[in-house]
Amino acid sequence: MNSVKRIVLSVVITIEALCLYSLPFPVKGLFTVISVLTIAAIFYFYDKKAMPHIIFVFFLWQNVYYVWHLINTAASNSITDMVIGSIDYSLEGAIEELWLRMFLLMLAQVIFMTVMVWGEFLLIKRICPEQYDMTWTEAVYLSIYSAVSYFISYMIVDVMVVPLQKEVFVLLDEKRSLRYTLTILAVLIFIGELSAIATWQRYRRLKEEDLLLQEQVQEQEFLRKKIEFTEKHHDQIRTLRHDMAGKLMILKSFIENNRYQDASDFLSEMDIELNASGVKYSTGNPVTDVVINEAATQAEKQGCTFECEFSYPEDKSISAMDMAIVLNNLLDNALEAVALLSEKERFIKLYGTSKDNFYLIKAENSYDGTVIRDKDSSIVSRKKEKTDNGQHGIGLKSVKNIAEKYLGGVKVETGNNTFIVTVMLQSKEK
Repeated sequence: MNSVKRIVLSVVITIEALCLYSLPFPVKGLFTVISVLTIAAIFYFYDKKAMPHIIFVFFLWQNVYYVWHLINTAASNSITDMVIGSIDYSLEGAIEELWLRMFLLMLAQVIFMTVMVWGEFLLIKRICPEQYDMTWTEAVYLSIYSAVSYFISYMIVDVMVVPLQKEVFVLLDEKRSLRYTLTILAVLIFIGELSAIATWQRYRRLKEEDLLLQEQVQEQEFLRKKIEFTEKHHDQIRTLRHDMAGKLMILKSFIENNRYQDASDFLSEMDIELNASGVKYSTGNPVTDVVINEAATQAEKQGCTFECEFSYPEDKSISAMDMAIVLNNLLDNALEAVALLSEKERFIKLYGTSKDNFYLIKAENSYDGTVIRDKDSSIVSRKKEKTDNGQHGIGLKSVKNIAEKYLGGVKVETGNNTFIVTVMLQSKEK
């Protein structure tokens, strides 16, 4: 959200608080419930994906406030006893002195709150150098300590001052040890929250590093495929050159004996053979040539119809290796999906189109209508269920990562047993 929208949201929450606190009956806890519902409703329409994260942030700052509240309650009670108790009420001006000291105590609390909240904010900022997307499960897990501090604070407030028939029961006057216990409790709650956040941050960083590692493994796989493809093509050329010598002798013999028709027929057969030995799809880049032609070969072995209208966008400043990773993942997933169908139902189509400053890659394939999703609702390869080495199943996640690198995106469509993935890549400034 930009600054204007944040201010508007803050104003709405503040107005809700003022309206609730002006009511002539207790509204304990109601403000929190209404605030959560308001924020959830706004982000439901604004950005559903951000809802778990924003709900976690709301309860995190509730925790920040109540940690300060618990420490302040314990500290201010002791300081107030000391400051107010030292006044000699028999002297003239004692009441004025009392009000002055009360004012100074309130000012000290405001300053203490400011320092505490900023200190807590800086600690949280230090252990959260990166902002990651959050699932609902993660949001609930990370909000446990916030919920604990929230309910503990309310319970303490409920029993802090209890009116009796002839007197008032003040908890911290009767149980002075609680002044230290509450402070320790508040600090432990906050440390627990920070530990949970730090652990989650580390988990997400390791997950990102694992994704990058798998992409590097894929790059090495592409290099291996390219070498194999080049060696295979070189062997074909060497065999062709070896055979060519004998065929030229035959052709020479036809010409020397004035058998021109035989020579013409023989040349036609040689032309067919030469065409058959070349690559089927030429994209304008050897790396993408390897990926597409390898997929086409596998599709042919599976009896799958393969259509390709793709050319490497040299003027789009898109890395050939990044493009190859995108194509390889899309085509691997497509080949995996069509393998579950009968041969007559199998088809794969690949398109590449330039539009303004963007390059659109579109892959279509038939599938059985079953889509497997991960915990975060992202689509994963079925190979992930069959392997435990972590080297499969990243599929569309890797594609999305590269699309974001080029300020683009990925769109997935399913319907009529056709799986369609559209990848948008934006040119980088040179």
